[in-house]
Amino acid sequence: MKGVWGLAIAAGASLARAQSSSSSALTAAATTVAATAASGAPSLFPYERVQLTEGVLAELCAALKNDSLADLFAFGSSSNSTSADSTVEKRSNVKHSCKVMPGDAGWPSERVWDLFDILVGGNLIKAVPLASYCYPEWPNYNADKCATITADWLTSNLHMADPTSIMLPLYEGRTCMPSPYSYTDSCEQGGYPTYAVNISTVAEIQLAVNFARNLNLRLVVKNTGHDFNGKASGKGGLTVWTHYLKDKEYYPTFTAANGYVGPAAKFGSGIQVWEAYEFGKSIGKTFVGGEAVTVGMGGGYTAGGGHSPLSSMYGMAADQVLAMEVVLADGTFITADSKENADVFWMLRGGGGSTIGVVTSLTVKAWPQLETTTVTFNFTVSDTPSADAFWAAIESYLENFETFVDAGTYGYYYIGADSDEVGTEYAGDHAYYFRMESFVAPGKTVAQTEALLAPWFKVLDNLNVTYTPWYNHADNFHDAWSAAFPQEYVGTDLVKTASRLLPRKVFQSTELLKQTWEAYRDAVEQGLFIAGFHISGTGIAVDPPTDNAVLPAWRDTLTHVIVGSEWNFTSSWDVVETLSLFVTEWMDVLREIAPDSGAYMSEGDLLEPNLQESFYGSNYERLYALKQEYDPTGLFFALTAVGAEDWEVQTTDPLPYSWNTNGRLCPKST
Repeated sequence: MKGVWGLAIAAGASLARAQSSSSSALTAAATTVAATAASGAPSLFPYERVQLTEGVLAELCAALKNDSLADLFAFGSSSNSTSADSTVEKRSNVKHSCKVMPGDAGWPSERVWDLFDILVGGNLIKAVPLASYCYPEWPNYNADKCATITADWLTSNLHMADPTSIMLPLYEGRTCMPSPYSYTDSCEQGGYPTYAVNISTVAEIQLAVNFARNLNLRLVVKNTGHDFNGKASGKGGLTVWTHYLKDKEYYPTFTAANGYVGPAAKFGSGIQVWEAYEFGKSIGKTFVGGEAVTVGMGGGYTAGGGHSPLSSMYGMAADQVLAMEVVLADGTFITADSKENADVFWMLRGGGGSTIGVVTSLTVKAWPQLETTTVTFNFTVSDTPSADAFWAAIESYLENFETFVDAGTYGYYYIGADSDEVGTEYAGDHAYYFRMESFVAPGKTVAQTEALLAPWFKVLDNLNVTYTPWYNHADNFHDAWSAAFPQEYVGTDLVKTASRLLPRKVFQSTELLKQTWEAYRDAVEQGLFIAGFHISGTGIAVDPPTDNAVLPAWRDTLTHVIVGSEWNFTSSWDVVETLSLFVTEWMDVLREIAPDSGAYMSEGDLLEPNLQESFYGSNYERLYALKQEYDPTGLFFALTAVGAEDWEVQTTDPLPYSWNTNGRLCPKST
């Protein structure tokens, strides 16, 4: 073989040999630095021991006999690189230029992509939109596969098992969905990344990070794609897909750098909530994770703070983290805890995903096995004497929020107006419904839960509301949770949401509580729906940490309120834009009720006014400074992430810039 291709084969063999010959040294390093939990840091997983090193890069350079090609994979300037005057140094220090896209002169040639594929062990994927199998103009058209994809389109499993698909395609640009879910009869690549690496080792992440940074490519990180704002998408991007990093290990006694001594577990960043909860049951422990089955523990969920059915007991997901392993923007692989790389540790626990690195694993606290009761029920306006009685029942729920949260419980509910009890069909619809997806009472028996709910239910009885609560109890959290939280429907582009955290003082003020209740009713009357939670970010069983970047407003929250608008599958972009703006503007009502609070970034509004203050609060100045220190070129980006204000997505849809990820990523226009 000749040319780059032949050199690629040699380079791939060189990398394989280097990794193989380095394996004993890497194992020794792991043994020396993090041999046991008692050392204050967990042992590296096998996939974390396979690392890119300067020695490996030197062998690669020798095999290629081409410094320019070898430099594409070199570490950034803040690493231990010794080539201070190299091409990669110059590239790494170029700040804020438009990311290279397919068709640009700087886009890698097919042979360079071939070289990259060999270096990542054949794990490079040339991505296509998942629904492209349904379109005859695409070369991969397959009617049988299309039928399967269409039948499963609304399930989370389909999208999380694809390297670039996301669960809410509105935020990649609605560019390729199967009929009947598509507003158009065409399929385009849109905001779905162009390539993805199915990660199996740390070395592959390092190679991808270095390659993207040195060539100024748009880098995207995907775990499951379960995200409300499209973080796992980006036009022309290269995706680091960590979904299959599924290792886990339990430490009966773990001594953490922050002084914690007790049970803990280390999870690969691809572990999802259902896997963590199952693991907890198997060892007689409980872990703090999301309510949704498909949420990834080590992705944007924990990085964004991470609220949980257990938050009113044990706090946020970010509060549980004792250590983490991370590949930084310069390609280096580190362990971060409260003493080692403490700034990174602080930032990645609440400071948002897609900021300064790719988490490969995290070590979290394990709590005792916890008996749990869940309660599910609903009622509609037809189950009440009148609309006023319906809304009085809602008011009574709000009046009990403080009591419920202070008992360590969690409630996930919907309020709207639709005969199908989904969303709100149209403004002025009076088919009101209330649906308690699940009231979760950790540590409580059925009898204790009944007693806690009795004051609210007494009001419902006095109002002649008909409801039938279903109580489910288990001696462990997993079994109670799994019965109460089935997999959610995803895959549609029909909803735009905004959110607000309402603090305790709102519910201790007669006037503010009345305003909140009136706001709920007004939202539904105007065609919106509410998805809400009674919840706190300060667990009753623990003291909240003071050394992480969780939005401070979470610590005094009693409810996280999501308000949304809907449209049809065939709605035009004009309708999407109009209704999106309406949701953002309506939320001023709740912002005025709680002006000093904020919003949960992972379920927030892309158009949120004062986004940095709302999502990050008083932490933002420090977060932004760390972003510039650890990622000066802006390799990591998301529309709601730290530093997003420096960039714009030059959206190709008929929308304002940065309304989705379907466009070139460039420094913000002045």
